[in-house]
Amino acid sequence: MSVTTALVGGGGGVAVALIAAAVYRDAARVGVDLGSPATWAALVVLTGGASLATLILVPDAPLPGVLVLTALGPLLYVLERDDSLNGDGAADPTSLPSQSGESVDRSDEGER
Repeated sequence: MSVTTALVGGGGGVAVALIAAAVYRDAARVGVDLGSPATWAALVVLTGGASLATLILVPDAPLPGVLVLTALGPLLYVLERDDSLNGDGAADPTSLPSQSGESVDRSDEGER
């Protein structure tokens, strides 16, 4: 094993552990609807560990595929977190989520 491989593996392992800890802490704080904080942290460790193993064991693995595998766990968590925070209510196509409850039509302001 070369020094570069050991550094990538060690640094990647630390990064995956830190991200999993952040996901666990955030999932416990937010109270995600689906699964437990430990389940989401395990998913991040699983996808991050699989991408590290692929990167180390398969030197010719395409980097975009490894990056997609790395981002899969945190991305799924972020989507579930957003769904837990915003609820399952019907979407309102006439307003953005950041707008207040009242919808203001400003489409004809420039026509004076």
